[in-house]
Amino acid sequence: MLSLRARITIGSTAIAAVVIVLLVLVMRFQVVSVVASATRTLLDADADPYVATLEVDSNPDLSPPGNAQLVAVVSPSGDIALSSMPPRVERALGSLTSTKAGTSVIEVSGSEYRVVVEHPVNQAGRWTVVAARNSQAEALVVDDLTSTLSLTGLAILLAFGIASWALATAALRPVNRMRREAERLSVAPERAELPVGPAQDELASLATTLNAFLARTRQATERERQMVSDASHELRTPLAILTTQLDLASLDGDDAAALAAHIERAKLSVARLSRLANDLLALSRIEESERRDHDGQQQPLTAWSDLGDEVMSAVDRVRLIASAKDITVDFDLEAPVAVGGTGPGTGGGTVEPQYRLDTGGMAQLVTNIAGNAVAALPRGGGIFVSWRSTGDEGILQITDDGPGVPESFIPVAFDRFTRPDEARKSRPNPDPATGGIPLPGGSGLGLAIVRAVAERAGGTATLRNVRSGGLEVTIRLPAVS
Repeated sequence: MLSLRARITIGSTAIAAVVIVLLVLVMRFQVVSVVASATRTLLDADADPYVATLEVDSNPDLSPPGNAQLVAVVSPSGDIALSSMPPRVERALGSLTSTKAGTSVIEVSGSEYRVVVEHPVNQAGRWTVVAARNSQAEALVVDDLTSTLSLTGLAILLAFGIASWALATAALRPVNRMRREAERLSVAPERAELPVGPAQDELASLATTLNAFLARTRQATERERQMVSDASHELRTPLAILTTQLDLASLDGDDAAALAAHIERAKLSVARLSRLANDLLALSRIEESERRDHDGQQQPLTAWSDLGDEVMSAVDRVRLIASAKDITVDFDLEAPVAVGGTGPGTGGGTVEPQYRLDTGGMAQLVTNIAGNAVAALPRGGGIFVSWRSTGDEGILQITDDGPGVPESFIPVAFDRFTRPDEARKSRPNPDPATGGIPLPGGSGLGLAIVRAVAERAGGTATLRNVRSGGLEVTIRLPAVS
C-alpha cells in the first residue's frame, strides 16, 4: 500500500541497517580481540622482571610492583613471597600454582580477572609468578566503543534514509512528469507525445516505447475511424438505391415485367451490400492478425508446394465465375530450382522454400485479383495466373488481356474504397459489343485486402498496365529460411 518512493527508501534503509549492524558486530569482535591481546602483553610485562630474577636467584630480594600492577609470587613451599593482589584474589593463588603456564580468565567473588601464570625454576625449586588485571576495564572499553559505534551507525542510517528518500524523489521526478503528460494527452492534440529525457536510461527507453505504442494506437484508431467513415459512405449509396428500387417495385406491382426488373436490380444491390460486408469483415480479420503479429505471435509457415496446390484450387473456383462470360483462366506453376535435399524441384529435389502466408491468404490473393479481372474483362477474354519461386522470394503474378486501368488510378489502386472509372466496370445491362453481363458492383476493398495479406506476409503488391493491353498484378513474398 506504500508509494514506490517509500518502498525504495524503506528497502534501501533496511539493507543499510543490516550492513551497519554486521559492521558493528565485526568491529566489536575485533576490539575485544585487540584489547585482550594488549592486556596479555601488559601482563607479560608485569611478570617478566620477577620471572627473570627467580630463574637466576634462589633467594631473591623481590621489590614490590608498580602502582596498579597486580603481581604475586608464590614460593616452592606454597608461601606468598610477594603480593599486590586483593585479598580475594590471593585466596585463589593456591589453585593457580598447579595450573599450566599461560593466560586464563578466573572469576573471583563475581569479578573476572585475566591472569598470566609463569613457573620459573631455580635451585630452591618451582616458583609461581602470577600477574592479573581486572577484566571489567576491558569490558568498559569495549562497551563504550560499542555504544559509540552504535550511535554513529544510527546517525549514518538516518542520513542514509534521508538521502535515499531524496534520491528516490529525484529519480522518480521524470516519472511524475510523464504521468502528468499522460494525463494531459487525454485532452491534448492527437500527435502529442510523452517527453523523452536527454539521458539514455530506462525512463527514456520507457518513454520511447510508450510513444511508439501511442503511435501504433493512433494509426489503428485512425484506420478504424476512416474505415467506419468510408463504410458509412459506401453503404449509404446502395441502401438508398435499394430503397428506391423497392419503392418503384411497389408502384409497379401491377406490371409483372417491371416488377421483375426492379427485383432483379434489388438483388444486385443486396449482392453488393453482402460483398461489401464480407470484404469489411475480411479486412478487419487481417488487421487483427497484424496486431497479434506485433504482439509477438508468429504467423505459421507454409511450403511452396502447399501454396501451389491452393493456387490451382483457387483458379478452379474462379473458372466457375468466369465461365458465364466465356473467359479462360490458365495457370502455371514453376517449381523452385533444385539445390539438394528433398521436395519438388527441377533436377532431383530441393529444400522447399517457406513463406509466412497460409493457404487461406493465398486463396484471397488469387480470388480477389482474378475476380476483379473477370468483372472487368469483355466476353471471351483471358486471365493467366503464375506462381513461381525466384531466388529468395515467391512471386504470384496475375495478368489479364482487358482494358487496363487509367494511369491516375495506379497510385491509389490498393487504397480502400477506390475504384477505377468505367473502363474497368461491367455495365449493368448486357452489351452486345463487349459481352458485359450484370454483375454486382465492386466494394473497392478487393485490392486493399490483397495488399494487407501481402504485407502481413512481409511482401509487396504492385500493379501495372501491360503495353499489349490488360493489367498485371504482382505479389512478391520473401522466403523464410
